[in-house]
Amino acid sequence: MPQPNAYVDSLGRVSRYYDTVYAGTFVDEGTTLSIPGLWRGITLISDTIGALPIHAYRGDVRIEPIPPLLERPYPNETRIETISAMAAALVIHGNYIAILGDIGANGYPESIYPVSPTRVHIERNAGRLTYKINDEIYEADRIMHIKNFTLPGQIVGLGVVAAQRQGIGSALAMQAYAAKYFDGGAQPTGILYSDNADLTQDEADMLKAVWMRHYGGTSREPAVLNSTTKFQQLSDNAKDSQLVESREFSLTEIANMLGLPGYYLGAPNSSRTYSNVEQEQLQFLRGITPLLTRIEMAFTDLLPRGQYAKFNTDALLRSDTLTRYQAHKIALESGFLTVDEVRADFENRPPIGEPETTTEEIEEADELEEVGEVEEIELPKEEPLDE
Repeated sequence: MPQPNAYVDSLGRVSRYYDTVYAGTFVDEGTTLSIPGLWRGITLISDTIGALPIHAYRGDVRIEPIPPLLERPYPNETRIETISAMAAALVIHGNYIAILGDIGANGYPESIYPVSPTRVHIERNAGRLTYKINDEIYEADRIMHIKNFTLPGQIVGLGVVAAQRQGIGSALAMQAYAAKYFDGGAQPTGILYSDNADLTQDEADMLKAVWMRHYGGTSREPAVLNSTTKFQQLSDNAKDSQLVESREFSLTEIANMLGLPGYYLGAPNSSRTYSNVEQEQLQFLRGITPLLTRIEMAFTDLLPRGQYAKFNTDALLRSDTLTRYQAHKIALESGFLTVDEVRADFENRPPIGEPETTTEEIEEADELEEVGEVEEIELPKEEPLDE
């Protein structure tokens, strides 16, 4: 069985370790998420996609009720949990793999059961793909496999952990250096000099130990040295070592890895050329559109013929009230939307003439349901048949 934190390479082989990272760090799922910029970017992308409604359509008509596969893909989780994890796996590992559930009345699966990509071994035999999960072999028609970016001939996708391990490794090294810097371990605080030409290593170690015992840590006592020993303090600051600048540039690199505008991660000197929230959200939406499309097409393959899955991204592009109403006015005057369509699709309101349910009415209905009161309806009596 593949070990935890293993990864699938381009040939479907599972490996415990990644190729050499020149920064001297180990790159895997856990260390990648420990970088603040990557954590922010990955969770922003995955949770945003997970929060978007997804519906089934036939032509331009939305299918109601929502198919169980889209309403709650994995029965043990809410939809946002499943879709968010799906997007995160695609970003981190480049692959999302799930076992298809039972077939429904329409002849298509109504659920999926996610599997960690690190526990999957993929092989191609005579042009057919097989998936080995927990020592059990599954044919491709029993698996939902969504791939992120791939090159021709590859059977698995590439995620940031595999494709950008050198950049991630550098960010990890800088993070470790910064932690040691503020702990005082990135550079010695000073040098002890001895004029004793015959000083042995043991004597040097003893001199260091005595110095640390008396003057190490937070001790502010004055030092008293003999004529053959002197102490030189070393000065250092984050600016001289370009620690701050390096970590700021790391945020820009991470934004490029994830395809996000730099200011979403707090990168410095990020030019904000958009003047309103809607345009900024549009820029973000363009960055995540490839992931949205891959997920939509994967779900479409599991829906009955003629149906397709599509995310509703209107919430991302929702503008301020004045701009929204001006857009509604243009649509109404042009005649390609009706008042009821605007109310239902964009403002979440009932059609004209259909009263909105008030909070008091909802509470009253709940109370009636709890006590079991039901309004009696008298049916019309049938007239006797003429003899």
